[in-house]
Amino acid sequence: MIAGLFGLALGASVPAVAESDTIAAWRKTVTEHVWRNRVFPPEAIGQRADAGVTFVIDRSGKLISNTLVESTGFAPLDAATLAMVERSVPFPKPPAAAKDDLQRMTVLIRYDGAPPMGGAWADEAKVKAKVNSVCRGC
Repeated sequence: MIAGLFGLALGASVPAVAESDTIAAWRKTVTEHVWRNRVFPPEAIGQRADAGVTFVIDRSGKLISNTLVESTGFAPLDAATLAMVERSVPFPKPPAAAKDDLQRMTVLIRYDGAPPMGGAWADEAKVKAKVNSVCRGC
């Protein structure tokens, strides 16, 4: 489990048996790609909630649409969930084995109230700049 954020990729309603290993691996790669683009809003510390976002990707890795399918009930977390997907453009291109030109993905996220491990804060760049100005070579 990633501290502060837990996610699970769910594919379109296709039986697991029908999905090729290549497509399953691509879906996992896309989910990890989205996670790398997360930013935890500081005003959400202490908020525990679940969110779900569905998005559509074309063959070139372009985001076609995204929508919140499960709201956290807390606007900053909902906005962060949608922004995480938008920051992920371009996405890894779907494999040739994908039959459809558009691929639908749903990612579920569990916010546990703590910022993600690794300090993915909204103002992380400011904090790093301040530390670097105070502690040269640390």
